[in-house]
Amino acid sequence: MVNAETRVVEYARDASKYLVACDKLLRVYAADDALLVEVACTGIRAASFSPNGGYVVTFQRPMRNEEEGSHAKFLPNLRVWRVDDGSNVLSLTQKELDKDHWPSVQFTADEAHCVIQVTNTLHVYDLKDGDTAPPCVKFPVKGVSKFSLCPTAKMEGEMLVMTYVPEIKGTPGYLALHRIVSCPQGETPTPLARKSFFRANSVRFLWNSSGSAVLIIAAADVDATNQSYYGEQKLFFFSADGSKDMAVPMPKEGPIHDVQWSPQGDFFVTVAGFMPAKSTLFNASCVPKFDLGSGPYSLVRWNPFGRFFALAGFGNLPGDLTFYDKKADAKCKVMGTTRASNGVSLEWSPCGRYVLTATTAPRLRVDNGFQVFKYNGSLLAQKQYDVLYEAMWRPVQQGTYEDRPQTPRAQGEAAPAREGLPQPAKSSGYVPPHLRRQGITEAPKASFSLARDQADIGGKIKQTFAAARAARQSSVPGAVPGAEAAPGASKAASKNAKRRAKKKQAADGE
Repeated sequence: MVNAETRVVEYARDASKYLVACDKLLRVYAADDALLVEVACTGIRAASFSPNGGYVVTFQRPMRNEEEGSHAKFLPNLRVWRVDDGSNVLSLTQKELDKDHWPSVQFTADEAHCVIQVTNTLHVYDLKDGDTAPPCVKFPVKGVSKFSLCPTAKMEGEMLVMTYVPEIKGTPGYLALHRIVSCPQGETPTPLARKSFFRANSVRFLWNSSGSAVLIIAAADVDATNQSYYGEQKLFFFSADGSKDMAVPMPKEGPIHDVQWSPQGDFFVTVAGFMPAKSTLFNASCVPKFDLGSGPYSLVRWNPFGRFFALAGFGNLPGDLTFYDKKADAKCKVMGTTRASNGVSLEWSPCGRYVLTATTAPRLRVDNGFQVFKYNGSLLAQKQYDVLYEAMWRPVQQGTYEDRPQTPRAQGEAAPAREGLPQPAKSSGYVPPHLRRQGITEAPKASFSLARDQADIGGKIKQTFAAARAARQSSVPGAVPGAEAAPGASKAASKNAKRRAKKKQAADGE
C-alpha cells in the first residue's frame, strides 16, 4: 500500500478510512485496510479528505492542454472526487500549490457545497451539479487574498466566511466576516463585522469547534520595531454573530508563538511575548480567565477532550513540558513537568492520557526519535532512529474513548516510572559552555532569566490587561520622570516635555 513512490498518506477525520496517493494513482482504504476505491490521477502533488470524509481533493502537476480547438491552455488540475464511487464531481485549474492554505477547496458542514477563491470573488459550487457546471453563487470580495468557511456553515442562509484583504498603496488591510448570499452583479456585500490594520502580509484562521467564534493571527515578515527576528504578529477575535470584533489583549509585548482552541470550543490558550513567554487562558468570549505565568514555551496543545493541555518549548528552546488540568471553573492545575530535548512536534493520544513528542528530519538531522509521556510527565517509552520523518498516533473513531480525570494517587506518592527507562532530568537552567568545561552542571543564580520570571507564577487574573500595559509603558528604560506628555500629544510636544523635565532636574541639583 505504502511504498517509495507514495507522496501523501492521510486519515479521514473520523478515522474510518485513509488515502494513499502516488504520482499516478489515488487509493482510498477502509480502516481495516480494505480497498474502497482507486482512481487514475497523473502527477498528484497533494491530496486531502473533506471534513466529513465524503470527498477527496487533489492537486496535480499543471499540464498543457494539447487538445485541438480547446481554448484552455492547461488541463484541470484541481479536482474533487467522491469517495463512494470515485467519480470526479469538480474540475478546475489552479496555477500553484499553496501548502500553507491547503486544501484550496473548502466544504460546508453538510458537504453539499464547496467554495473556491478566484480573483476578487468566492465561487460556490453545488456538488450535485457535476464537474462542468458553473458556480451556483458568485460572491464578490474585491482584493480577497485568503478566506475561511465557518465549520458549521450551510448554504441555506448560514454560510459564514472570514475573508482577508491585504493592504495596498497605503490603504490598510482588513478582515471581514460575511454571510454568503447571492449578490447582483457589481454590488459589494456589507460585512457583519470588519477590522482594519497595517503591517501584515499573511493570516491564519482558527475557528472554534462550535463555529461561534474565530481567531485570526495576522503576521508580517519584518518587525517594524526591530525587536524580533520572527517578524510581527497580531491576534484578532470575531464572534460569529458579528457582535464582537477586537484585537485580543496581550499581557506582554512580543511575538505570538502559538494559539489553540480547546476541542470543546469554550476556551483558548495564547503563548505570547518576548521570552520568557506569557501564557493565558481565555474563554469563548475573549475574556482572560487564568494567568498561566511565564516560561520558556512556544507551543500549546489540548488533549481531545479539552480537559488537559500541555505547554512546550521547542525550536531554539530547551524542550520543557508542563502539563495542566483545566477545571470547570477555569482554574488550571499543574499535573507534572518534564523535558523533551530537541523536540519538534507534540501530539496527544486519542484517549487523552499520553503525549507523543518527536524529533524529525528535515527540521533536525540529529537525535531523531520519539518519546511517549504520561499526562503527569513520566516517561513511558522512547526510541531512536537514524532518520525519522514523521511520528503520529493512529486515529480512532469518535466515541472509542471517554473523557477521564486524573487517576487518584495516595498523598505523597511520586509519579510512576517505567523500569529501565531513564527519566528526563529536571531543568537546572542554561549553563554556558565555558562553565560546563569547568565541571559546573547547574546554572549560576541570578535575578534575571530568559527562561522564567521568578516573580510571575501565574494564577487568577488579578488586574486588567490595560493596567498591565500601562505599567509597562511607565517603566520604559531611560525614561525621565515627569517627562510624559499628554496622551495623543505630537512628537514636538513630547520633546518639549522631556526638555523641561531635564532643566528642572538640573535646577534641583544646583
